[in-house]
Amino acid sequence: MRLTEDEIYRSSTQFRLWSFTPGPLASLRATTNSTATQRVKAAVKRLRESRTQSETNSEAENGTSTPVNFNREPDCLTTEEEMKVVEAFCERAIKLGEFLKFPSNVTATGVQYIRRFYLFNSPMTYEPKSIMISALFLANKIEDNKMECSDYANSIPGTTKEQVLAPEFLITQALRFTFDIRHPFRGLQGGHMEMLAIAQGKAAVLPYVERTAGELQQEMLKLPILPGGVATKMSQHQVENRLLAATDKAKHTLRSSAIQSDAYFLYTPSQIWLAAYLLADEVLALFYLSTKFPSTIDAETPTGIAKLKVVATVRACASVLAPDPALQKLSNAERDAMVKQEVNAVKAILVKLRHCQDPDKMDLVKLNKAQKRDAGAEGKLEESVAKRRKLEREKNEKEADEFWGPELPKNGKKA
Repeated sequence: MRLTEDEIYRSSTQFRLWSFTPGPLASLRATTNSTATQRVKAAVKRLRESRTQSETNSEAENGTSTPVNFNREPDCLTTEEEMKVVEAFCERAIKLGEFLKFPSNVTATGVQYIRRFYLFNSPMTYEPKSIMISALFLANKIEDNKMECSDYANSIPGTTKEQVLAPEFLITQALRFTFDIRHPFRGLQGGHMEMLAIAQGKAAVLPYVERTAGELQQEMLKLPILPGGVATKMSQHQVENRLLAATDKAKHTLRSSAIQSDAYFLYTPSQIWLAAYLLADEVLALFYLSTKFPSTIDAETPTGIAKLKVVATVRACASVLAPDPALQKLSNAERDAMVKQEVNAVKAILVKLRHCQDPDKMDLVKLNKAQKRDAGAEGKLEESVAKRRKLEREKNEKEADEFWGPELPKNGKKA
């Protein structure tokens, strides 16, 4: 039995657990937002009822405050606002990865961990900065980058080792303990090598393609520059330079818009790199796809229909990766003004987020310690927990005595 790359991908956890169509993906995010909104409101109401006015006055006298205003109903984020927050922190993760000189696959994995985490959790429940820092470090370990936690924490001002590690188990739970991320980077490199072999007349031609390596080479040398353009007559060196330029542009797309968009949820790695290549050089991308099909096929046949579906899917993915066409028509000054407006909008959402944060999940370090030790404040066991443990210990000792008999006397003493 010979497995194809597509069959191998479809057996991966990325395809089985993290592949969606646009409708269910949007529905999942709406459900997550609705659930988080209800929890935040319930938590604020509970704290409002438990806090007395004297405690509030005491906090004011001591100069302490909490991000949530308990005197009014919290104004929670919408699904769209949550997505803007997640996208903003994914962008910050990319910049942090560049600052730390992480390889592209490490940063891309970290960003995907963030996006996966916030499919089932809301920024209102878990503060995005803490999740971002921890997710990127987790990616550093999974991708075997070997940066120590202490060095990582020291590289980020105001961050401790405990803050890096505290959300780690929460993230692994949200990821369903599936850490493998299939990226399109390797596929792009493989496609570049295949096209380079075609340009050199050394292509490994598929049996059903009905064209020789030399014929494919001659077709590539005559490709137009733009879609629908006139045929050219390029040299092998010119084609190789064109391939290199297109691959560099596609690589930039994969490192930016591909990991910041929903492409990983909606498309396969091969579809993503082909879409990025389509944006870089549409003529080369479509020519490469044509080399995977017979030269003469009827659009009504299964093979012809399959080819049309592949091209349509790649174009749809390219529309997800492509920059907003409206931005391309703006002048530099207008584009800068729009970017500034977007930054201010995100800042306003982050201010709003501080006032609708779940009060039960604010201190992840303290929460992590409590979960590990089953402890209360300052690492000490709560009375109810200590009593339960004592009863369990006495019960276990009684059951052991009934089965094995009482403990033997020590140092020759009589029982």
